[in-house]
Amino acid sequence: MADQRPGRLGSRLALAFVAVAVMAVALLAALTLLATSSQVSRLAATQQQDTARSAAAALGQAYRSAGGWDRADLQPAYTLAASAGAQLQVLDRSGQPVAPGSAAGMAGMMGAMHSPGAASGPPGAPVQAAVTVAGARAGTAVLRFPGSGLTAADRQVRSALEQAVVTGAGLAVLLALLVAWVVSRRITRPLVHLTSAVRSMESGTRGARARQPSAPGEVGELSAAFDKMAGALERADLLRRQLLADVAHELRTPITILQAYCEQMADGTEPATPARLASLRDEVLRLGRLVADLETLAAAEAAGLHMVKAPADLAAVAAGAADLLGPAFAAAGTGLESHLQPVTLDADATRLSQIVTNLLTNALKFSPPGGHVTLAVTASNGLARLEVSDEGPGIPGDELPHVFERFWRGSAGRRASGSGIGLAVVAELARAHGGRAEVSSEPGHGARFTISLPRP
Repeated sequence: MADQRPGRLGSRLALAFVAVAVMAVALLAALTLLATSSQVSRLAATQQQDTARSAAAALGQAYRSAGGWDRADLQPAYTLAASAGAQLQVLDRSGQPVAPGSAAGMAGMMGAMHSPGAASGPPGAPVQAAVTVAGARAGTAVLRFPGSGLTAADRQVRSALEQAVVTGAGLAVLLALLVAWVVSRRITRPLVHLTSAVRSMESGTRGARARQPSAPGEVGELSAAFDKMAGALERADLLRRQLLADVAHELRTPITILQAYCEQMADGTEPATPARLASLRDEVLRLGRLVADLETLAAAEAAGLHMVKAPADLAAVAAGAADLLGPAFAAAGTGLESHLQPVTLDADATRLSQIVTNLLTNALKFSPPGGHVTLAVTASNGLARLEVSDEGPGIPGDELPHVFERFWRGSAGRRASGSGIGLAVVAELARAHGGRAEVSSEPGHGARFTISLPRP
């Protein structure tokens, strides 16, 4: 059934094309025939009047030549009327029919009436023309033309025109069928591939792609959007698997240490010294931070993050986070330099502190011994900017767009400990404050993270 749907769409498109073509041709044919009929009717009426006047002139000449109707030769007038497809009747001054003056004239009249141009079919309304001789009325010429008003030649021309219109309509329908078939195939073929790719993804093939960049218009955009979405889903699935492996690794070490120490102290083989208890506490805090990061990320992405906003000085918040991490920087032999300009925001100070802490922790993790990390807070263009720069290995250009993605760990990140969610938490918290997170870097020259937050 799924394979038939594009076919049905193609058939509907083809029928739509044909229907439009038929209606257009029918409308054009109707307008053409109507205009032609009207024009021919006017021309026929003009010709009838001209023929009646010509017949009346011929009758007047015959009347003058014979000195009356009794011996007048009416054959020329009858021949003229018959050549126009009309039936002629001659009336005298009193309205009585005038008979031909001789048997020869009668024969000529009858022959003229049966000539090839004679009228066929029932006659129409009579057309009259006065026969005048020396300015006086001698009689009347009454001509009756066919009901259509057309001679045989006129009817032949009109028939040829109608046949041409019908033939053109047939050719137009055939052309519409051909164009409809080509266009429907061009539209439905990418849809067939797209449907196949969707069903492949539904069955678990994450690498399925439509790959129809040349598809026309919106269909091509849909295909490209699907491929982009499929790529994002495939990457998210890969990141999810990496996360499971990373989280399992991060949890395994502290859990193993906790289990070993607890078993030793429970068995009495090792005493519960302050040093051992401190080590256990460090491992518990490590687990707590990992769980807290996961919880924060989930809450921020689900739009369920609880924000307690109040006027807060970003510089003071950054200074407080830097003081807390001062011993860690000193122990690692990494310098921390601060340039803090007081900037007041309407924000959650606790979440701001979390942003600063995550950025400083990330910079410390990738800074070499003896390196420096710079923390700066500035204000410009209605925004408060928090910048953290390090002197680490930097980030490759192809990895920059993925730095703030959840669970992403670049080539440098996989060589260091961590779950890969700290920067994702930073980006989500920045968005929760109506701001944005950005990164710039050159390999070998460190990285700079910038958080831009709106000021009231």
